Amino acid sequence: MSTPLRILAIPGSLRARSTNLLLLETAVLLAQADMRFEIFAQLGDIPLFNPDRTDVPPAVAALRTSIDSADAVIISAPEYAHGLPGTLKNALDWLVSGIELTGKPVALFNASARSVYAQAALREVLVTLGASFLDRACVTISLTADSRTPQQLAADPAIASPIESALDRLASGIAARTNSAANASQPTGRALPNWQPRPFPERRNFRGRYSAIEPLDAAKQTEALYASLCKPSGVSGFTYLPANPPADIEEWRTRLENHAAGRDPLFFTLFDESGNPAGICAYLRIAPEHGSIEIGHIHLSPGLQQTRVATDIQYLLMRHAFEDLGYRRYEWKCDALNAPSRRAALRLGFRFEGIFLNAVVYKQRSRDTAWFSITDDEWPRVYRGFEAWLAPENFDAEGRQLQSLARLRAQD
Repeated sequence: MSTPLRILAIPGSLRARSTNLLLLETAVLLAQADMRFEIFAQLGDIPLFNPDRTDVPPAVAALRTSIDSADAVIISAPEYAHGLPGTLKNALDWLVSGIELTGKPVALFNASARSVYAQAALREVLVTLGASFLDRACVTISLTADSRTPQQLAADPAIASPIESALDRLASGIAARTNSAANASQPTGRALPNWQPRPFPERRNFRGRYSAIEPLDAAKQTEALYASLCKPSGVSGFTYLPANPPADIEEWRTRLENHAAGRDPLFFTLFDESGNPAGICAYLRIAPEHGSIEIGHIHLSPGLQQTRVATDIQYLLMRHAFEDLGYRRYEWKCDALNAPSRRAALRLGFRFEGIFLNAVVYKQRSRDTAWFSITDDEWPRVYRGFEAWLAPENFDAEGRQLQSLARLRAQD
């Protein structure tokens, strides 16, 4: 016995007896024996989309799960003022950062022949989300002001026949895609059937064995960071950064205010072992949908460089990305001519991936970019190396290491 096809039906209206719900309920009655329908009834429970929210509302989680487990999705939506109903568009907005609809077979049912603008808008949104349209399974059946029940509609050949034909084409389209995938000769990547986009990192504090990290706050930290990073001893740190040293503290203040206002890059202030602001860095190229994040814009004062505090900082931010947020890939990039940065990446456990030639133009010069990464598969070994190196017993009374990080990692 073959596995039944799972069809998710989404009515785009909240009306208790909308014609779009009526059309889907009729389709349920006319479905083939090997089809199992689920009508999604929680559209009205989905809160307004807010990209700053880091939690997943229960109704959104239910929608994602239902789409992910379905073999195909049917959406039947009305048209309001030549546009989509707000509740449906809001629900789709919650899916923008996900992959639930990527490659998912989708058909549109339409209960009004006049609903052309909404259909076009819905198609545009779904294409943007990566849905795979089964155009031959789309159908329009005018039910405007029709007061019959689903059972009565299913008994009407003029209604039942086009619905049954659309469902037949839906089943054939699903089967064709399944067979195509099964017979594909090209190798594909590791399957991640339960993958969900990861949370976006938040502005938060970190405390390590030796270090402290706080969200960048220009109002509190401009003067201290100017003294640490912009006076003559720290100016060389700007060589491989996108910007030149500031002309004065007010230019520096404006720069930090702009940094602090952004989410990607997400900037942090780094403190030395005495608790003084002594550097900045940022999460950037943040891709929750892929589970990829980069650490960059690293600018350390001379006194913070090559210290256990600097290593502890990198460890804390790396651990947060992998263990708290569940990211799969952690990146480090630098100018290929920046030898200290390349050595630091290798010391910290990054894998060298290669050089992108002529990748960037900055400060009116060309940059070849060296790429490094750590993946979630590699993280446990990197983590154990950090833990062993940062242990108090690995340092003498003056704070000098007894064993190197590379040696401890090699012993694992």
